[in-house]
Amino acid sequence: MDQSASSSKVTVEYIDPSGIYPVISGHLQRNLPLRNLHWNSATRPLRSIASLHIDLVEAGVQSTSSTTTAVLREPAAQNGAPGAGDKQVPSTGDTHLGSNVSAKRERRHQIPGLRQTPYLKLFFLRCSDLDAYRSIHRKQIREWIRENTPPSQSTASLNTQEFHDAFEWLIVHVVLPDDGQSISRASNTVNADTKTSKRGSAAVTEKVRADFNGASKTAVDRVAKIQITRDSESVPPARNNEEPLAGWEEFISKTKALVLSSFDLRVTQYEEDIKERDAQRNIPGWNFNTFFVLKEGLARAFESVGLVEDALTGYQELALGLTSIIEIEDDEGQRGDHFKSFTDELSAELKQALQTETPQRQRLKEKSTVLSFFRNGQTNDNGHVLGSNILDTNRKPFRELILANEISIFDFRCYLFAKEVSLLLRLANVSDSSDFDESSASGSVETAKSDSQDLLLLAEVCRRATEFLAASGRMIRDDLRSSIHPLSRGHATPGLSSVSTFDDTIEDILACWTFSAAQRILQVTRTPTLTNQLQPLLRNVSPSHETPSPAQSSAMDHHRADLPRRSSSLPIHAHQATNPSSPDKFPSITSPDAARLLPPTSLQTGTQELAAQHAELELLKRRIIADVGQRYGRFATHGIRSQASDPFRSNDMEEIALDGTVSNINGTQNDHNPLSADLVNGLQDQDLEQVAHSNESFSKAYEDLTAMALALNVVGERRRSAESLTADLASCRFRLKDYSTAASYFRQLATFYYNNDWMRLEISMLDVYAQCLQHLDRKTDFCQAGLQLLARLISARGTPYRLGGINERQGPVDVGHYLQDVIDASARLQQTISAPLHSFFGHVSLDPYIRHFDNQDGFKTCLKLQNLMETRLEAQEVRVKIVGIDTDQHDEIWLRTETSEILQPGANLITVQTTTMSPGWYHVELIEVRSANILFVSNTATLTSENLFGQPIQNEAHNQVSELGKTHVLVWPDEEALCVRLSLSRSIHLGKPRSVEIVVSTGRNQITQGRLVLRACSAGLRLHTADAEIWSGDTPISAKSQSGSLDLGAFDAASEISIRVPYGLESDLANIKVRIEFIYTVDGREYLHIHSKALNVQLPLNVNVQDNFQQNALFSNFKIGTANSIPARIGEYNMQSTGMFTVSMSHSTGEPLEIFPHQPLSLVAKIQRSALDTQITQADLASQSKLLLKLRYACLDKEISTVVEDALSVPLRKSESSDLIRLLLTALSQVIASALSIHDLETIALSREIPMGTFAQYGWESILAGLRPEKRAIISRWLVDWHEVRILESKDTSTRMLTLLPEASYDPPSLED
Repeated sequence: MDQSASSSKVTVEYIDPSGIYPVISGHLQRNLPLRNLHWNSATRPLRSIASLHIDLVEAGVQSTSSTTTAVLREPAAQNGAPGAGDKQVPSTGDTHLGSNVSAKRERRHQIPGLRQTPYLKLFFLRCSDLDAYRSIHRKQIREWIRENTPPSQSTASLNTQEFHDAFEWLIVHVVLPDDGQSISRASNTVNADTKTSKRGSAAVTEKVRADFNGASKTAVDRVAKIQITRDSESVPPARNNEEPLAGWEEFISKTKALVLSSFDLRVTQYEEDIKERDAQRNIPGWNFNTFFVLKEGLARAFESVGLVEDALTGYQELALGLTSIIEIEDDEGQRGDHFKSFTDELSAELKQALQTETPQRQRLKEKSTVLSFFRNGQTNDNGHVLGSNILDTNRKPFRELILANEISIFDFRCYLFAKEVSLLLRLANVSDSSDFDESSASGSVETAKSDSQDLLLLAEVCRRATEFLAASGRMIRDDLRSSIHPLSRGHATPGLSSVSTFDDTIEDILACWTFSAAQRILQVTRTPTLTNQLQPLLRNVSPSHETPSPAQSSAMDHHRADLPRRSSSLPIHAHQATNPSSPDKFPSITSPDAARLLPPTSLQTGTQELAAQHAELELLKRRIIADVGQRYGRFATHGIRSQASDPFRSNDMEEIALDGTVSNINGTQNDHNPLSADLVNGLQDQDLEQVAHSNESFSKAYEDLTAMALALNVVGERRRSAESLTADLASCRFRLKDYSTAASYFRQLATFYYNNDWMRLEISMLDVYAQCLQHLDRKTDFCQAGLQLLARLISARGTPYRLGGINERQGPVDVGHYLQDVIDASARLQQTISAPLHSFFGHVSLDPYIRHFDNQDGFKTCLKLQNLMETRLEAQEVRVKIVGIDTDQHDEIWLRTETSEILQPGANLITVQTTTMSPGWYHVELIEVRSANILFVSNTATLTSENLFGQPIQNEAHNQVSELGKTHVLVWPDEEALCVRLSLSRSIHLGKPRSVEIVVSTGRNQITQGRLVLRACSAGLRLHTADAEIWSGDTPISAKSQSGSLDLGAFDAASEISIRVPYGLESDLANIKVRIEFIYTVDGREYLHIHSKALNVQLPLNVNVQDNFQQNALFSNFKIGTANSIPARIGEYNMQSTGMFTVSMSHSTGEPLEIFPHQPLSLVAKIQRSALDTQITQADLASQSKLLLKLRYACLDKEISTVVEDALSVPLRKSESSDLIRLLLTALSQVIASALSIHDLETIALSREIPMGTFAQYGWESILAGLRPEKRAIISRWLVDWHEVRILESKDTSTRMLTLLPEASYDPPSLED
């Protein structure tokens, strides 16, 4: 029967006196394996068995006489069946075991579990005649039952050991369709009656039940009947849905029940014995190995019925028990009592390797070409290497060795590991776990469909393998030293020239075993799902394929058909060293583009975990390659540590070992030279031999494993591991002078290590990256990488280490030389390269107190910064941008140096100045230092600085940038500087467009030309600059070509010009805001003055007219009141007569009249018609019909501001703080406008006195905060005194003219009148 799909198989023995088995065998095959078995134990939860194969063997076919060794021998095909070991198994894998005819005479082993006995015994009965049954068959059945009575049915006193081999029995009555044919065997002469009816068959079945079933109600029915029909004889082996059941369901059901019953008895007995033996652990003479075989019998029983999880648990408990016993015996020094001190195979390998001339050395010497190292998981033919058969539990009789206490600890652990892996592979649904126990190092294992495999369990296999292989190194070393010790005690060891050679040989053997074992694990856990994921990634790290050599082609013939073939991912050839590969062939598979390389289909569950564990095994193999290469002098050119030495350590340092030897910076002892490749001792693996043979082989192997591990880590989403491997690939490419590829790797790696705060590795990456860019003549990228490297070196200066040499450079890094290279490279660029200022300069601050020039407008201040580069830097320009705080327009002022500055190492003080004046409070937003085309920038607007790769710098520099942004600067003009004032026009005519008035005072400036730029800052405001006119002054408007600007001529010093600009409003606005930019030239230098102001455009007065018509005149009563509750004064007022009307009203007395919110002024005018001139024209008549009321008024708040400003300015000009007059007057007017209430204004209007208040009430402290402390103290004392002694009386001030147009109530006469 074909049962290769599973090793869950139990033995069922049958006896066939009638020779009926060949007829029913096909029907049995169609009803097997047993499915959906449910084992319910009293001590365990319910267990379900999906399928259970039956191995049917005929009793007495094989001779029962066997030697002791044969009885104990384990069959290969059972792979875990309990009690395996009775008979030798044919190489075909089919197991046919015979039972003894007499169980009582069979010799049983003293250790339970070493026998393979049937779970069920069947008696096939063919009989349709009741008389024949009584005379012949009943006697046969009784004799069979007597000889094979199971322990559960026996009434005799039984040995409890028999329960380990418990079985059940069943009588199967087979009814054939035609009893006329004689079915006989050579030993059977009885013929069936040809006329047996169905009734006769039923009678026989009932008689059998009556004879052999128990009389109790709970007795088990041990008789089953199956009927073979004629139509079903020709049915092929495949299951036929139309085949009649004919008793098969009953037979299968009873078979399952009886098999589970036998299994339950066996498990119960095993558990009782294990419990009893475990309780005897502390009794002298207790042997773990005997206990191991007993407990393993239970695990193998579970495995035989498909309860793999329970079997795995048993082996794990045994592994822990072994570890505990080893630790105890190590402490007591009694290991030799139960374990052998060394492994025979390892000892033989070591002795052979220490011979003077081994076949391996001779073969290595004869090599002249480099073979392909890896073929996607395949190695060269290394079937003789020990580690390749790590999963083969049949390579030696492990259980016999365990019982005989002749097994080494290494072999013991290998056996347990192999059994655990075998069970895990079964759980993972790998098609045939028995294949893994066969010794085949070069063959590949066929797996089931990928979607039916449990990849998580395969990942668990790889994880356990990685841990086991890593922990086996010490065991193998101790094992090998123990094997050679008896030979070398007091005698010279043959072929052992020195202790160093002996240790290297041990390391070689260990490397071969670990390498081949890791390769074997990779083979058995390889799946098509993972392979499909790796294909696109490996293509992106693999150059063009080469034509394989004959040796390569032969080795690749063993490759799996379902996996892609590829050559070494990164081969090394001389032509590649001179002609670097294109960067397109080596894209970074850890970049965001890596996701696009993966297949679009969703990953099967566990693919990522399996890929990650495969990567660990590949890295283990790479570490072995590196160790072998290091011992044979091949490791000096690989790894990022060799490309860039520790940047924090000087190369001239030496390490002094405790044994007195001196080591250089790389840790290589001066008195230990690398081994010669001609003296390879223990390298049985062909691939490792190649590694020791040449640098080319080593480089190819190292890069190939790195590329494979990199691709696996990408699939497994282990980004950090992938980045580390990318660094190794980049280092290899750099050594091969493939600078383009190496640069593409190093760029992303520097960013990765920066984000993870791995400064030393980042500096190393940046240095090699910059060297690549220099070789490629990529100036822009070189400048960016060089600046980033300098920044990290400066940042690393705070560590307790020196800045060490990097790669080819010797000694500490020359920062000055590096900086000069970057500056020189940038000078040949067209674009500017930006760098964070605070990465190169520290303690950056701007003096918040400005200083005015003595003979020109503008101001200057000082910028303080510390050059951290410890070398001088020539800065062609230094600029600082400050931005307004309290303005809607956020005015900007740029301060810059006049000439180049030499920034020495350490603190520097730089004067920056500007010709722009825009009074107000500012904060620092931007600082720029330019050297060639390198621009060091600090931008406080984002409250962070960034490195060259766009990542924010969250460190002390970030805090400095934030503090710099908090620096506030107060800007104001001095007394003699140019001044621009903005106000509403002093004359308002309601019948004409209103205008604003701009007054420009030149101060000390002799202006050659100027331009006035007006900007409306209010929505709906339109400034009509085309209608602007000079109101006062001698300077004409030279041009109005551009909208919003006026070009003016020359100005004399200390002159003033007034310009009126009409405006219009698209909506009813209470306030308008206008921004004025006056650009003027003095002595060939251009200056800029900015002034912004908000104006209240609402009329302060309300005029209401009440007309009283009389027969000859019109009396108009004008009531004039305040519009905004601010008291006002009316000076002159009049209404002139026209040619059409004669007006008479009371004349002004010259004294101003007070107007309060509830006390308006009343004016009465008498209007009479005049006699018309008959010669008047119609146009003159229209103009003479308009009456104009003119009022000259002044608002009290404006009067108070003027009076107070005059009271402050006069004495201040005579003090030592006269340069602050414009700052204080501006602040004073703002304070007064907001401090006085309506009640205060009415009180001042009535009392004609202005209370000055105190220094604190006016808030001078906040205003004077922008002055230097010494200057602030002087002006503060002066203002305190001024507030205490001055009480001012109000007086008349300049007024404004308001012109109204009252309308007459009757129309003027026409010319015809």
